[in-house]
Amino acid sequence: MTETLPRLLLRLSEAGDPAILWGRLAAPHAGRDFERLLDHGVLVEQAPTTEWDVCPACDCGLDARSVQQVNGRHIAVCPTDRRGDLVLGEDDLRSFRIHHPALVREIATASGFGDEPAPVAEGIWHLGETSSQRALFLALSRNAVLQPGMIGLMRSVARSSPITVIAPALAADDQARLVDAGLHLMSGLDCIACDGAASGFAIDQSKLESRPSLAPRLVIRRTAKTVSLDGMPKTLSDQEFQLLVLLAEHA
Repeated sequence: MTETLPRLLLRLSEAGDPAILWGRLAAPHAGRDFERLLDHGVLVEQAPTTEWDVCPACDCGLDARSVQQVNGRHIAVCPTDRRGDLVLGEDDLRSFRIHHPALVREIATASGFGDEPAPVAEGIWHLGETSSQRALFLALSRNAVLQPGMIGLMRSVARSSPITVIAPALAADDQARLVDAGLHLMSGLDCIACDGAASGFAIDQSKLESRPSLAPRLVIRRTAKTVSLDGMPKTLSDQEFQLLVLLAEHA
């Protein structure tokens, strides 16, 4: 099944800027919605490419091979073996840069946030407040949400409101650090353009609400001398572990 265009743009944006949508991936999504994103500046078409990846097993030492027009066809020319030449279609030559501020504006508008998304730092925006009065932030790339000082900046913008951050999936230790700081994290692919009540680029706000869990938050295994909090293992010294056990016994 073809990946939806909103999910495709979110996935390509996770590694940061520049995020490029190549023509071959874009071709199945051609139509009115695609043209609208071009008109809104979410996608910006670039000049046709003049370079292509080298052959998988090539040892020519080049970073790329040139694209040449030969007998009316576009060919990625192998400099050492013409049997490695690759004939390219028109879609292969096209590419579109994903303009992140415009993409965030598209998401905010589709989700019903009336105000212009406010940039907090490079790659992260404050969208406003959710229906449950949580300050909502959006980071399209992993590096954006992990910038030094980002937690303090979001707290300053949110003031006393609880914080929800929509961001790409993070490594376990990075996620644990943000959760320990009191942030509620949601994956963009889980709440934007998902299969729930929302459509297009809209955020499904029903998925943003943190649901209470019946599972214990703190698990102490006395025999194994291990501790986990909210499913994340914690490293304690022997003295710290014994103190935690004592406090738990008298809680």
